[in-house]
Amino acid sequence: MVLHVQAYYILRFQVNLLIKMNISAQIQFIPLHATEPMAQVDTAIELIQNSGLTYEVGPFGTSVEGPKIQVQSLIDQLLSLTTCEEFLLNVQYHIGENRLSNEEKVAKFR
Repeated sequence: MVLHVQAYYILRFQVNLLIKMNISAQIQFIPLHATEPMAQVDTAIELIQNSGLTYEVGPFGTSVEGPKIQVQSLIDQLLSLTTCEEFLLNVQYHIGENRLSNEEKVAKFR
């Protein structure tokens, strides 16, 4: 019984870490065969803007940063977009306890 209680608290601690852990992601949404591709890109960026995450729109993609669960929820929403029949969604993740924030990564160049 004691082992079950200990395992429960260890699992609960790990889940809380995953929920609270901040990560960064670079997202590139590329509509295929769209008559108005920039309108499709704008829809994806609007989802990002409404996500509550810190973000920066760039010419070739958008970087986001925030709780892992929130970033993953955004990716799921982008995957569910129905505004175009076919698209590419490229995502790069940066995960780690000692990672630099997106702002820190580019600070010396600004």
